[in-house]
Order: sequence, then structure tokens, then C-alpha cells
Amino acid sequence: MKGIKTIDIVSVDTETVVEDASFLGAYAFYIKLSGKPERQWIVIFKHEWEQSPYLMKREISVIGDRLRLVCAQEDTVQNHVAFARDLVKKTNARVEEANRRRELAEKWKRSRQQEIEKDKDEIRRKLREISSE
Repeated sequence: MKGIKTIDIVSVDTETVVEDASFLGAYAFYIKLSGKPERQWIVIFKHEWEQSPYLMKREISVIGDRLRLVCAQEDTVQNHVAFARDLVKKTNARVEEANRRRELAEKWKRSRQQEIEKDKDEIRRKLREISSE
């Protein structure tokens, strides 16, 4: 089974800024990602956002292969971009850990299945011995 694909930030869209209805004076801008994240990546990303102690955090959402960040004109957008980069980094670290855990579980399952097959073969061998007596 394949793991969750990590996602990287490719660039900040310096041209697209749109009004946002989150609050008076809200705007949104976009950050281009290396691809469209899988659902599991987005779940982990949202969890990391929720757990973050960043005091100036604003809404961030994943839309296709982009992050949509809400800000105010007076915000230091560089801090929001740095926060988004940190969230992506933390998300990828959690994704890699989840992939490692999944791989270990699959290896254990395959190993256990081999043990079971070996046990069944041994029982079959014993049964054949009995039937040939």
C-alpha cells in the first residue's frame, strides 16, 4: 500500500489578492503547492493549524494545489507565509511518520501471515504422517 504523498510549497502568488468576507478589511492570497494534497495530508495539515500557538494565525485552507491564506492589509504577510511554510513542514513530518508506521504495520502483517502459513504447513505435514500410518 502506498503512503501519503508529501507536499511542498512551490511559490507565493504575488499577483492574486482578493477581498474576503471573513472580517472587515480581510483579503486572501495564495501559495502554490507542488501538487494537490491527498485527503489525509489535508486532515493532518488542519490538525497542525488547530494545534499551532501562532498568535496572529488567520484562516488557511487548501484549495486544489494551493493554500488560501486570509490576512488584513495591516498584517505582516511575511509572517503568515513563514507560518504556512512551517505548517507544511510539520505536516510533512507527521505524514512521513504515519507512512513509516503504516509500512511497519504492513511488514508485521506480512511476517505474521508467513508464520501462520508455516504453522499450517506443519499441521498438514503432521496430518499426512497420521494418514499414512
